[in-house]
Amino acid sequence: MWGVLGGIVLLWAIFYLVPDLIWHHLQWKAMLGTRDHHQIALTFDDGPGPDTAKILEVLRTHNAHATFFVVAERARHYPELLHEMVRDGHEIGLHGYQHRSMYLFWPWSVYREIQHGLDTIEAIAGVRPVSYRPPWGHHNLMTWIIAQRLGLRRVLWTIAPDDWKAGKTAQTIEHDVVQLAHPGAIVVMHDAGGNREATVQALGPIIDKVRNLGLNPVTISELDREKSELRRWWTWWEIRFTRQWDIDTIPSSLGGDPVLRLGLIKYPFKPTVLSTGRIISRGQWMGEIHFGNPALSQLSSSRAGGLRAFHAVLRSLTDLANFVSESEKYQDIVVVGGITLLDASSAIEKLGFDRIPVSGTRKWSMWFYLIILMAIYHADGWSTLKRFLRLKPVLLLMDRDTLMSRYLRSSNPRRA
Repeated sequence: MWGVLGGIVLLWAIFYLVPDLIWHHLQWKAMLGTRDHHQIALTFDDGPGPDTAKILEVLRTHNAHATFFVVAERARHYPELLHEMVRDGHEIGLHGYQHRSMYLFWPWSVYREIQHGLDTIEAIAGVRPVSYRPPWGHHNLMTWIIAQRLGLRRVLWTIAPDDWKAGKTAQTIEHDVVQLAHPGAIVVMHDAGGNREATVQALGPIIDKVRNLGLNPVTISELDREKSELRRWWTWWEIRFTRQWDIDTIPSSLGGDPVLRLGLIKYPFKPTVLSTGRIISRGQWMGEIHFGNPALSQLSSSRAGGLRAFHAVLRSLTDLANFVSESEKYQDIVVVGGITLLDASSAIEKLGFDRIPVSGTRKWSMWFYLIILMAIYHADGWSTLKRFLRLKPVLLLMDRDTLMSRYLRSSNPRRA
């Protein structure tokens, strides 16, 4: 009896549990855009439906393209919407013939489900999908095998604002997307499966704000693929870190990849006296600066990387000051700063920062983290590791008054 039960559990794990862990939760070998190009893919699941036409109108008004992962069974009731998607230059992907979890399919029925969906969409729209996203991202063993056999690109997501949940407003959907937006991101929203008015209202501001971050909305087929598995895994971790700690991206007034990101923390170090005479005490509010990793990659692409990084930070401090002055979230901070490995520290001091030595466990944990980060995103990768090993973490601090007096501008050139 127990042997039979154990065999059933083992088969269930092989067919459902392990494949879903690998190909859904870890997104192994799924489509992901590279962080080296200024692209973002907006995608919509569960349609077509009553709100799909409104979403198409918003995209048309903003001259933006997206990818619609269509439920073929529903497409039979809205053929004109699929024709409209094709006319407007959007991509149609497959979300299944039915909107049904892959957990509920027997091995022999997966092929029929996917093939029937592809045939149905092709018959309606005149185009055959090349991208496939299973409902809820659920996978079983046959999901991957059949997708490979049919030459389908498996597409999941990196940003999910959960616009399908009750109580989600246009403002929270917009915030969740824009906060996590980065080059190569794939955003999943929904155009059916319930009332999608909040998604419709959020879409226009989302497009405007991601463009303000230097990102161009593209279809999945237009998105340049990330080839490095290490970067893919780091992106997976970084998105969860950003959401957990509520990190904000500072838009660049000159366009291109944002150089700085900012988080709100309580100052964790012992009391520090800055060169301005300002005393920073443990527990006071601090704006913690993080470097944007795509910008780090671009800035390290030549021998003059250190100089380029310095000038990029100089430009970004104006953006930072404007952002802090306009954000209610950061009104109580008394200092901004962060730990860095930048070896241009003497030049950094000229920007108004104080250099504070870092010691103890925090020093070595941050050193290890920054070493890995630089090796992943530096243009020369791991070949530069020896040079990085000689660098020491330093804490850079600038009090709020210095930031505002030196860098606050009355207007943002990009917004003017």
